[in-house]
Amino acid sequence: MVNRLNGTEYLSRDFAFKVELLSDDACIELEAMHGKLLCISLVQADGRLRPFTGYVTSFKLVKTDGGVAFYEAVLKPWLAYTCLRRNNRLFHAQSLREQADTIFDDYGALPAWEWKVGGEQPQLTMATQWDETDHNYLCRRWEAAGYSYWYEHSGDGHTLTVCDDTRAAEPIGRPSPGIRFHGAGGAVDEDAIGEWSPLRQWASGQAAVSGFDFKSPRPIHADTVTIAEQGDIPQLEVHSYEGHYGFKHQSGAYQLTRLRMEEIEARGKLYEAQGNNRHVAPGKWFRLLGHFSESEDSEFLILEVHHEASNNYLQGKDARAEYKNRLLCQPKALPWRPGRGFNSTDTRLLALQTAIVVGREGQGSLNVDQYGRIQVRFHWDRDESGSCWVRVSSNWAGGEKGLSSHPRVGSEVIVQWLDGNPDHPIVTGSVYNQSYMPPWKLPEQRALMGLRSRELTAEGGNTPGGRSNHLVLDDTQGQIQAQIKSDHLASQLSLGHIARIEDNAGRKDARGQGFELRTDGIGAVRAQQGLLLSTEGRPNARAHITDMAETVARMAQGQELHDSLSQTAQQAQAHQPGDQDQVAAALQAQVDAIKGQGGTPAQGEFPEFKAAHLLLASPAGIETSTQGSTHLMSVEHTALTSGGHTSLSAGKSLLVSVKEAVRMFAYKAGMKLVAASADIDITALKDSVNILAKLNITHTANRITITAKEEVVINGGTSFSRWNASGIVHGTGGNWVQHAAHHSFVPAKSEGTPALPQTVQLAPGQLDLYHQYVNLAGGKKGGIRQGDYTVVDAEGGVHQGTLDGNGFASVAGLPMGMATVSYGKDPRDPWDEDSYLGQDTEWPTVALPETGVDAAEGSLNGAAARFGAAAQAVEQAASAVQSLKNGGAQALLAPVAQAGMANVAGKLASGATVPGLPGSLSRIGADVPPSIPKQSVI
Repeated sequence: MVNRLNGTEYLSRDFAFKVELLSDDACIELEAMHGKLLCISLVQADGRLRPFTGYVTSFKLVKTDGGVAFYEAVLKPWLAYTCLRRNNRLFHAQSLREQADTIFDDYGALPAWEWKVGGEQPQLTMATQWDETDHNYLCRRWEAAGYSYWYEHSGDGHTLTVCDDTRAAEPIGRPSPGIRFHGAGGAVDEDAIGEWSPLRQWASGQAAVSGFDFKSPRPIHADTVTIAEQGDIPQLEVHSYEGHYGFKHQSGAYQLTRLRMEEIEARGKLYEAQGNNRHVAPGKWFRLLGHFSESEDSEFLILEVHHEASNNYLQGKDARAEYKNRLLCQPKALPWRPGRGFNSTDTRLLALQTAIVVGREGQGSLNVDQYGRIQVRFHWDRDESGSCWVRVSSNWAGGEKGLSSHPRVGSEVIVQWLDGNPDHPIVTGSVYNQSYMPPWKLPEQRALMGLRSRELTAEGGNTPGGRSNHLVLDDTQGQIQAQIKSDHLASQLSLGHIARIEDNAGRKDARGQGFELRTDGIGAVRAQQGLLLSTEGRPNARAHITDMAETVARMAQGQELHDSLSQTAQQAQAHQPGDQDQVAAALQAQVDAIKGQGGTPAQGEFPEFKAAHLLLASPAGIETSTQGSTHLMSVEHTALTSGGHTSLSAGKSLLVSVKEAVRMFAYKAGMKLVAASADIDITALKDSVNILAKLNITHTANRITITAKEEVVINGGTSFSRWNASGIVHGTGGNWVQHAAHHSFVPAKSEGTPALPQTVQLAPGQLDLYHQYVNLAGGKKGGIRQGDYTVVDAEGGVHQGTLDGNGFASVAGLPMGMATVSYGKDPRDPWDEDSYLGQDTEWPTVALPETGVDAAEGSLNGAAARFGAAAQAVEQAASAVQSLKNGGAQALLAPVAQAGMANVAGKLASGATVPGLPGSLSRIGADVPPSIPKQSVI
């Protein structure tokens, strides 16, 4: 039997009833009462019963008196069971209602609840329940959203009701929502309010919020003022930073400020009451009647009710049962918000944790989104789905620059939480563990620091083994080095005291000191403005990088030697004026371009390399060696200068082929031409062989044969001898002396002369030209039809013509040597359909003036004509064409002119061929990817 009931019901808090029970059994098992659902009925004035139901959370034997046992039971709602479970879990893409569903599913048949929240229910990307009870989690979420809750009791239990707007509350359960106010002299049996006390508390008059979202990276601020009248109170502001992702846009910020303001206003205007009305319950409203302050605004929302009820069983038959209550109310017209922390404890994650990086199916070892975010699984998370996308911090980030290093699947990372909010993790670092060890074996390789990555394969990318790239700073005492390496084709650059660094073992054998750039593949060094390769020392990197005073001095000395010996050779008539002078002038221009002048050292600009020369310099020597052949080629001149000897050694032959002249001059020590075994042949096929000596000409041999087809003249002093077909004539002004053992005079006899070799004639050469479009991959896309060309041959002759329909032409009759080829622009209208080169193209869509027809529609010629009607439209179309993909309208992309060098070779008259004859000639053309001109004229 119920003797007393004492308890409180709240809005957004759980009720608790302390019930005193009487029994004639003092031996009831206390545990048997745990969790029982009890219903206590309060008899109302009209005889109907009002139920109070709850689950027994505490049951004790208080005392026994005269055969009566007094027990005390504490009743709470079924939601109190959620206080018994503390959990750590993640909710993915669920609204607050869906989260409540998920939690309540674990409580079987206990939950009885109703959701009265209107409007759209936003889903939270990830919501974290961290080290808190289910009860605290639910209340924390509902409070943050401004939701309130209460309980509706019935004879078989109670129902939890969650609501987002208390202004839609229902009236108290009676025919009329009115409750009469009466003072001490009122009727005792009437359900009424006997005491009514308005209460005003000052509060802040303004609310402001701020937040940030990285997808719209600028702070958002909003504020609002109270609508409550507070008298002479200053409008002081409560500003809260909602942290990252507190709201997505400005309208969301204003909604949140209104919510925060309503939380504040809910504490400012309250009413305390006492009475005995048995219908009052939290979440209901009533109308106060008969009070002296009664006005139009006399409807009140009940926030809290404290009940006290007693039975008359122990007081005797004539005693009356008693009931009274205390109320806390506010005007119904004002929305009531519980406010954060009203019935929960805020959860903050301030300590670091680690987690494991996880990936999606088929993503391999690297799972990132467009922001570089990753997904992790927390050690406390028992769901293998992992987290939402989590941002990764970097020491340097922003503006498409920074340090990019994405933690890979399986790695252990350090996680912190933005603003301490468990919903907003951020990865701040990575750590090693037993499964994922450091890149180099420790502690043996502790001197190594740097970066090492792993090739992404279908099965690997974050496990030991496989190919990798590394950047190592090796601080080994006395042997420091820096090394950047790719395992692909063993390509690496090593600086310092070079030692091999392989796999996890780290340092291995020493390989030298200095630097090494090497690869098992192809290497290329390019410098657009000039390249210096020098062994001239600059200790400790003193002087600027192009400093080469010694080299320039040697180059200048070589030019002076060339020039002075050229002048001397001209004086000796070994060289003709203009021969070596051209070479000397070119060398001087070369020295001037390398040395340069001016420059602004303060800005890092130095005078050297005014032209893009490749310069090799060494104080010791320059050597080249190859198992194959060496080819030196100059379009202009090739000059060799030696301060000492210039020596040529050939295992077989020294072959010199010159189109014009060979001139050799020795100033001091003379010349020697010696053949150790075969003949020495000197032949002039067209003109004479002239031998001049100031002193003697000596011929010494076993036999000397002098043969002339027409005549031999020997002249010494004033004496002579002339031999020809008509006879022999001797003449002298002095004595004629002959010595012989015998003199014989016989009849006439003559001897024939050998035929002279034929003169060599160089046949004209032929040059094949073609001018084609190519794409960036080198694929040919069609020729420049009927385009102009100009060829300047080696002798300055100009040959002009027009390419055929395939962009091809053949130019015949050219002298052997280098030729310059220039091409004109494509003559076709770029807007003609005929200029289309056979690849599907997304043409630009530009609205035409007045008609609004697109350029992609109808005849392109017609579109081009209409574009000409408006200069603005033409400019717009040209800009659009420059952005075309896949080679569309490639006629616009042709350079105005292109030039190339070609080698034209001929045939010897005898029919023997020389390298580069027609048939083996490389075709000369413009096989280069076209570039978009800065301006295209349509």
